[in-house]
Amino acid sequence: MPYVPHSPADIRAMLETMGLDSIDELFAHLPAEIRLRRPLDLPDGLTEEEVRRYFLGAARQNRGMGELVSFLGGGVYDSVIPAACDAIVSRSEFLTAYTPYQPEVSQGTLQAIYEWQSSICRLTGLDVANASMYDGATALTEALSVLIGVKRRRKIVLPETLNPRWRRVVTTAMRGEGVKIVTAPIGPDGTTDPADLAKVLTDDVAAFVIPNPNYLGLVEPVDELAGLCADAGVGVVAAVNPVSLSVLKAPAEYGADLAVGEAQPFGIPASWGGPLLGFLACTDQHKRRIPGRIVGRTKDNRGNDGYVLTLQTREQHIRREKATSNICSNQGLNALRATVYLGLLGAGGLAELGAANLTRCAALRDRIGQVTGATLPFAGPAFNELVVRLDRPAADFKTFAHQHGVLAGIPLQGIAGCGEGDLLVSVTEKRTAAEIDRYGDLLTEFLSGKEAGQ
Repeated sequence: MPYVPHSPADIRAMLETMGLDSIDELFAHLPAEIRLRRPLDLPDGLTEEEVRRYFLGAARQNRGMGELVSFLGGGVYDSVIPAACDAIVSRSEFLTAYTPYQPEVSQGTLQAIYEWQSSICRLTGLDVANASMYDGATALTEALSVLIGVKRRRKIVLPETLNPRWRRVVTTAMRGEGVKIVTAPIGPDGTTDPADLAKVLTDDVAAFVIPNPNYLGLVEPVDELAGLCADAGVGVVAAVNPVSLSVLKAPAEYGADLAVGEAQPFGIPASWGGPLLGFLACTDQHKRRIPGRIVGRTKDNRGNDGYVLTLQTREQHIRREKATSNICSNQGLNALRATVYLGLLGAGGLAELGAANLTRCAALRDRIGQVTGATLPFAGPAFNELVVRLDRPAADFKTFAHQHGVLAGIPLQGIAGCGEGDLLVSVTEKRTAAEIDRYGDLLTEFLSGKEAGQ
């Protein structure tokens, strides 16, 4: 809403309505010692054109994804976005982030949300999906809260291989709930060590998170980890990259109670790290404990399909003590983008997308193998990204590559046992063979010391 200043006549009219003679009289009830007796010490305001020029000048200092080749990952990816996504979500009837409250006049939006839920159920193999979550991290927090309530236990186990930003969000949320967090250590192969996990699955643990692929891009031993949890009576939350579900096991196949993830790769720009789109799915057993809403399909009195808000567990709709969460704004616009994207690809296109990511990941692995001074510390199956270990600081290579128009990846020092030479490098279907080869050339130049004139 634009700011519209009040004219002197407006101010006089409002004061007359209140029966006052001046602005000072309006604030006369405030103690004199806390009232400012001089004009505010602020510079003169800028004109509209001056403000526009200022921000345009500031924006020109940025170098966006369109100007740089991105090998950044870690949860947000530079992916191909069909033009139809922008065209459809730009329609005026879709330009809202909120769930409609009058279904009779919002059938298009409700149908889009229903299709989104259906897509997530098909991908995860689970019974119910909600609409929707801010991002993957908050979706994970909500899923863990469901299992804490179901199991009536106050401890959860997070693997060392979980996205560290997601871990911070969970830690912050659980601190206020009095929930204790235990870490399952990383094994020498870069995945969760099942033997170490078994040691921490005590009878007071409510849930364990299986990230697949994990933050290092590696495929976890999901069957073994989930089996250990089942034996211990511990709930399982699968935290997945949804693109990987076109080539990896669905969470339902290894017994996950809930599945969460970040759907940003489904037609949503990486931008500057947001906005994002979390998703959450669960077994039928937990449907009344999940946050958000569930859109259902029914028939009207003439036999036509109709869409309604079937389940709403927000405190705004039901008694506060029965509400599951106060999470409010539905990421409806981004959910629509993702739904359009998935509709354009179809099942066959999604399978091709997963295969394209695997192919490029293998190509990057081969190219890195040709560079002296760079190694791949983890040999297991990977999706979308790899850990590259350099014999020089990864942060220095990041700076060097940026000077050459390349976003080299995420330095991993201090994360999951990684050192200063470790770099998380992502490669999506958008990266070409020439760009992957160029990445290898930059690594060779950097590691040979030529960039410093040596």
